[in-house]
Amino acid sequence: MPQRPDAPSIISLFVSLLSISLMSVLFGRKTSGTSLANINYARGLVISLYVVSWGFTTIAAVLTSTNTGNILSCTLSIFVCLSLYAASKIIIYLFLIEKVYVVSSVTTTRMDTMLYRFNILLLTPYTVILVLMILNHVAVLDENDQCYIGLKPLASIVLILYDIFISCWLTVLFIRPLMSTTSVLQGPSKGKLRQVARRTLIGSVIALILSSGNVFTLVYYRGYEDSVLCLLSCTMDVTLNACTVHWVTSRGARNGNTTDKASRGVTNQNTHQMNATSTEKQVAPTDTHISVTVESYMEH
Repeated sequence: MPQRPDAPSIISLFVSLLSISLMSVLFGRKTSGTSLANINYARGLVISLYVVSWGFTTIAAVLTSTNTGNILSCTLSIFVCLSLYAASKIIIYLFLIEKVYVVSSVTTTRMDTMLYRFNILLLTPYTVILVLMILNHVAVLDENDQCYIGLKPLASIVLILYDIFISCWLTVLFIRPLMSTTSVLQGPSKGKLRQVARRTLIGSVIALILSSGNVFTLVYYRGYEDSVLCLLSCTMDVTLNACTVHWVTSRGARNGNTTDKASRGVTNQNTHQMNATSTEKQVAPTDTHISVTVESYMEH
């Protein structure tokens, strides 16, 4: 006789269905009226995050309803978490690294920027951590055919330390230009750029909280967590992260736009004075680069 689904399974399925619908809506909003040729690197990362998150929540919904008494489904649950969940994290880190480049480097290309290359290099340990997680995964059925998945302490501790380190590092990189009086974020014409930095700073903090909470939960259960609860927490994690990234890349409120227009008005009044010196002739391309770069992030 088939076993009736319990309350956690029903809640997990409900959350998964909501997440699938939400990811579809966000994907539609981000790609509406956009041709493939107009998708730049920044928007491509955001769209990729939606696709990976949608794929994870869809597969998680299927596995949640099939992993009781099914060792194959139970094993697939942990590998889905290790692959698609890890992929979403890498995309988020790439997105944050790209934002650091936008708010800190103006006239240089990505690969000519030392900080950008260093941040990309910081992602390489994730490959080693992924291998470590695969080798130390847990997927077992108890005497009641209940599926338990997770990571052994070694992999859990390494993962949480890495997540905390890179999230804190990227957060500091956003705080530094906001606090500095000599950064490219300062000046009356840099309103949009400051808004990008502030929003991404908030997004980085949210990503840190979600990642830490999710892994701490796994550590609390000593690597043996009910698969339904594990998939539920991971689904909520990727969904909230995707929503945060969508908010970060959305245009600000009307007040923010009004402030930017006022700032641009002040700048335009002094344009003839700025063109008088050779030093300020070099500022114009910089401002143009900033405005074009910021527009690629601040989307409807």
